[in-house]
Amino acid sequence: MNYRNFDPETLEREYTPASRVENIQVYLDSYTRRGEAARQTISHQKLTYGNHPDEWLWYAPASDTQNNDVLTEPLIIFVHGGFWRRLSADDGTFLTPKFHELGYSLASINYSLCPNETLDVLVDQTSRAIDFLSTRHHARNTILIGHSAGAQLIAMAMCEKSACQFSAAIFVSGVFDLEPIVSMSVNDAVKLDLESARRLSPINFITQAKNTPIAVIWGENETDEFKRQSREFATTWSASPEHSSAKTREIAGRNHFDVLDELASPGVIGLTNA
Repeated sequence: MNYRNFDPETLEREYTPASRVENIQVYLDSYTRRGEAARQTISHQKLTYGNHPDEWLWYAPASDTQNNDVLTEPLIIFVHGGFWRRLSADDGTFLTPKFHELGYSLASINYSLCPNETLDVLVDQTSRAIDFLSTRHHARNTILIGHSAGAQLIAMAMCEKSACQFSAAIFVSGVFDLEPIVSMSVNDAVKLDLESARRLSPINFITQAKNTPIAVIWGENETDEFKRQSREFATTWSASPEHSSAKTREIAGRNHFDVLDELASPGVIGLTNA
């Protein structure tokens, strides 16, 4: 069934990832706890990429080797989720230890939250943070990873005509068509109308993106709409004449929140090379 035919209760449930888990706070607390532990044991630099108080990121280089001030080792740029209204870059740092083990530096981007700022601002911040990090690591050695709302944010950044071609991008349980959000309770914070929802939906601008190899993943225990959005984004990306085919994978036994624990596994991080 098309989401336009959903009754309000069904629409709310389908676009509420917490509807498929017993207690969302367990996962959010885990991000916080493990992120704090990672920052206590691994050196993380807090860098600013703009003048807004929210425009900062955590940067954890895997080594000190530099080449003309641009690190040639691979970089993971992670953009957190939270439906554009919760979480921060702190919550992405729990990924640092596993990616360091694989030889990747990690950057976890912070951005403003709705309704304090508009979604246009969040999109712009994410794009500028990625540009800032591209002065430290070559884009061709950089993998972008966005989770949930973060997947929308990195997709919009990639669809800018001036964007670089990256080593790869991994979209995790994302929302790529924002029209359903207009009719949901989350829109009390995000404040979209149909025009802005369409303008901020990356699925409408895929042909503008460079041919970065991409993978789209989601957990087995996701709502049908999150799965549909992921599949449709991958199909639309693959249909663009300038793009190679997107890889897709449903991760068995995982939900919208703990699917992040699979990111550093060979079956996910290596997907774009398959």
